[in-house]
Amino acid sequence: MIELKVEYFVSSVLIKAEIWNNNLQKFSFCDMIFDTGASMTAISTRVARRSGYSLKNGEDILISGIGGGKVPAKRIIIHNFKLGGVELGPIAVDVVDFPEESNVSALLGMNIIKEFKVIADFKDKRPYPDGRDATIILEPTFNTSNIQPLENFTINDSRFGIWIAEKRNE
Repeated sequence: MIELKVEYFVSSVLIKAEIWNNNLQKFSFCDMIFDTGASMTAISTRVARRSGYSLKNGEDILISGIGGGKVPAKRIIIHNFKLGGVELGPIAVDVVDFPEESNVSALLGMNIIKEFKVIADFKDKRPYPDGRDATIILEPTFNTSNIQPLENFTINDSRFGIWIAEKRNE
């Protein structure tokens, strides 16, 4: 079980994650919006470069935003990732230039969220009255001690790679 403390950012839920920093050879904290509407996890170009990830070999893609507009991005592999102090291994992310005025540098998307049972209660949109912080509980649907080695990871892997929701039969 992974417990994430929650902060509120405008109308979004903000969590802390850790991204492997190739420059420092250690994990660096990153604030991320917990975004169930994002099919992929995304980080800003600034975070990618600061963490030592080259965009040169990234896959050129177009991502859809609110309202159906398309934004150019690069799809890369982050070498290692942590949520709530639990190491999860490599993940695929889209690197995009978020608007400066948004103050957003990363989104935790469904390619990661879908691998967990998520328990959250945001009824009051504030920390609990008894002083506890608001939290999101993530129960992994996989063995967290079985970390995929970077050399075996591909962007099309179902665990933390690309995620595309299948159309339901109606």
